[in-house]
Amino acid sequence: MTGGGTFAFALLLTTLAGLSTIIGSLIAISVKRPGPAFLATAMGFTAGVMLLVSFVELLATGIDGAGFLPAMIAFFLGFIAIYLIDAAVPHHYISEDAQDTGLGNSTTLDVSKLK
Repeated sequence: MTGGGTFAFALLLTTLAGLSTIIGSLIAISVKRPGPAFLATAMGFTAGVMLLVSFVELLATGIDGAGFLPAMIAFFLGFIAIYLIDAAVPHHYISEDAQDTGLGNSTTLDVSKLK
């Protein structure tokens, strides 16, 4: 591409990214009380975008720099490391406590359960 074509392409991509952010914000604002299905769909879409960026950008750069096999090994070792960290770190969700006690979506918080 020539200098002008590169600038126009960059401008187009930037405009699309900005419009995507605006559209996503409008969707989030339009949903008054997001249910579990909406949240699961939104989180799944977000995870898919992050995986796409990982595979398309980061892995390609790693393959160019280190070669195919070392980049693939490092990439999947990174996945395993994140999984092990996630499994080792304890998780505590307040909403699960509310469901366990039968309080539903109560907005009151029992501080004694946080210890």
